[in-house]
Amino acid sequence: MTRLHILLLTAAMFAATPAFAQDATDFTGPRAEASIGLDQLRFDLATLGGDGKAKQSDLGYGIALGYDAAIVPNLIAGIEGGVNLSDVRFASGNATDGSELRKRRELTLAGRIGTPITPNALLYGKVGYANLQLREDQTVAGVTTSVKDDLDGVLVGAGVEVKLTPSAYWKSEYRYTDYASGVTSNKVTTGVGIRF
Repeated sequence: MTRLHILLLTAAMFAATPAFAQDATDFTGPRAEASIGLDQLRFDLATLGGDGKAKQSDLGYGIALGYDAAIVPNLIAGIEGGVNLSDVRFASGNATDGSELRKRRELTLAGRIGTPITPNALLYGKVGYANLQLREDQTVAGVTTSVKDDLDGVLVGAGVEVKLTPSAYWKSEYRYTDYASGVTSNKVTTGVGIRF
C-alpha cells in the first residue's frame, strides 16, 4: 500500500470519527458545485503501440450534484454524481506517423462521509465508481483512425469543505482513480458550491 493510500484512509477515518463534537446539520441537504484543478493521467504506452509507462497533466474541470444527511449530530453521509472534462492529451510521432491519446469525459458516482472540524469546515472522505472515456488516434502514412475506449474504475478521495455564507461553500479535494488496463488518475481540485 502506498503512502498516498495510507493518507487517504487516514483522512477517511478522521472524517468518520465523531471526536470533534461539532454540529453537522449545517452541512446537509442538496447541493450543486463546480470545480477546476490539476488532472494527471498515468497509462501504459502499449495503449499507443509503445513500451513503458507515461504520464501527462493538464487542466481538469467538472460539475457535481449531491445530497448529504446527518446520521448523528456530528457526522454526515452523502451521495454525489459528477461529470468531469479534461484537457489532458499525450502525442507521439508526427502528423504522418504518430499517435495521440486524449482524455475525454468522466462520469462519477460516489458516497462520502464527513465530520465538521470547526463550525464552518467539514472534513470528508469518499469512495465510488468512475467511468472514463479515452480517445486514441493512430496515424499511419497520413491516414488517421480513431477509437474510443470506456474504462471503469474505483475512486477514493478526501477533502475539506468550508462555508462562505449560510448557503455557499468552497472546497478543495484530492482524488485518486484506478481504471482498467493500467490507467490511473490523480486530481487536485478546488471549487465552489451552493446548498439549497
